[in-house]
Amino acid sequence: MTEISRELGIPLSTASRLARALEETGFLQRDQDTRLFTPGFSCYLLGSIAKKTGGLRTMALPYMEQLRERFNETVNLYIREGDSRICYEQVESSFNLKRSAKLGDRFPLWAGASGRCFLAFMPEQEVIRHLSKAVSLTPNTIMDRVVVLEKNRMLRLRGYDLSVSEREQGVSSVAAPIFDTSPQPVACMTLSGPTARFSDEMVAELITALKKTCLEISLKLGADREAVSMLEVSEE
Repeated sequence: MTEISRELGIPLSTASRLARALEETGFLQRDQDTRLFTPGFSCYLLGSIAKKTGGLRTMALPYMEQLRERFNETVNLYIREGDSRICYEQVESSFNLKRSAKLGDRFPLWAGASGRCFLAFMPEQEVIRHLSKAVSLTPNTIMDRVVVLEKNRMLRLRGYDLSVSEREQGVSSVAAPIFDTSPQPVACMTLSGPTARFSDEMVAELITALKKTCLEISLKLGADREAVSMLEVSEE
């Protein structure tokens, strides 16, 4: 405590009060024998989050720019936080008519292809809990539990999902999960735009490119190739 007071140039009583507050919130921990402070678990947790998400953004951004350049539709990177998915990075289409979000925007997991990238790898009871909060956002919002569970199953097999006007009327999206060493997706990547531009031919090309991208990022993040085999693209 004396060293902290001296290094910061503050009274010992102030250093003691601040250290106690940091200790209570888990940012410091004190050895009961030596009375020395070390970083607490909260520091470790923040460091782990920064390492995972900061590295992910840096790694994903060049791929997102390549996809935007090829298809000229908005590319989003989402991560899960609690019961929401958060827009973590975005590369926008150059079209005047486009779909976009603000960085940090939160969206429910029960609506749209991006949300299902996370739902599909959750235990069924947790999926049902999320669906119990679902409300109809458009005429195409999927409210049928059986249909959602089947789409989740297909996503686990095919490695992608497609939504048409489920969360926003007139907007189509194709999404694929991104993995690291854990069995749960660390993120998902989505291309979205006006449904009128999402022709069958374009969607087919988009799916192939998106899966290849998410597979490559997943492998760089340490995912086992067999565990993410749903992202493999047939060369036939």
